[in-house]
Amino acid sequence: MPSYLKEENNKVIYNGEGELIYYVPEKYFELKAASIIGEKVETLGLFMYANFTKGGKSDRLKIFKCPTMIQCIPSGIEKIHNFQLEGTNAKGSYRLLHFSKGDELICSLAVPQSTANVEKFVNLLIRANLPEFVPYDELFKYLIMNGDLNGFNYKVSNQIIGLVISELCRDKDDLTKPFRLSGKTDMMDYVFIPINKAPKFTSPYMAVTSENPDEAIAAAMNVETNQKSPLESIMMESGVLQD
Repeated sequence: MPSYLKEENNKVIYNGEGELIYYVPEKYFELKAASIIGEKVETLGLFMYANFTKGGKSDRLKIFKCPTMIQCIPSGIEKIHNFQLEGTNAKGSYRLLHFSKGDELICSLAVPQSTANVEKFVNLLIRANLPEFVPYDELFKYLIMNGDLNGFNYKVSNQIIGLVISELCRDKDDLTKPFRLSGKTDMMDYVFIPINKAPKFTSPYMAVTSENPDEAIAAAMNVETNQKSPLESIMMESGVLQD
């Protein structure tokens, strides 16, 4: 552990002379991935944090890497809006959890296992609500880690998990293109799309059968592809879709 942390009675305590701040996305609270329970804050342990010296200087922002629900007891909570964290693509709202010396950064290292924690994490991922500070090539690790921490096994290969993630992560300059096909080498240069938006970028047939009828028809006309599934060919011949 860094010198500003210490483990005591199965807890992680802040031991620095300045303060440590958790930058928890406000949408975690809106989507029930974080809540305030008395003096404690329960949140998904995937957010940015920084340690500040007594003089106010801070280290580089780091990722808190515990993708399951944790509890902590900050000495203060502050809301900020229209704020852009280093490593993110857009401004957003955050709750800053302030910790002073002796405060509990993690109330218990014995985190209870629960499939509800798995469901919360998966819902954040497929609805494009995870923060975009995790490198693209590490995203699958957090999904697997969340399952491991909660005693859950997806019972699929990592390739299948990677396939899902590859459809959700897009080239921010061209959403019709999966990030993996963008040719970019910066693993942070992507944006999430919700899973229900992915079909309209896949093929005309997938677009026209997706959830939103108005968006689906517009997308079906705009998707450029030379590949048609057998069902698309049938629909073209019957006049449902026209070139």
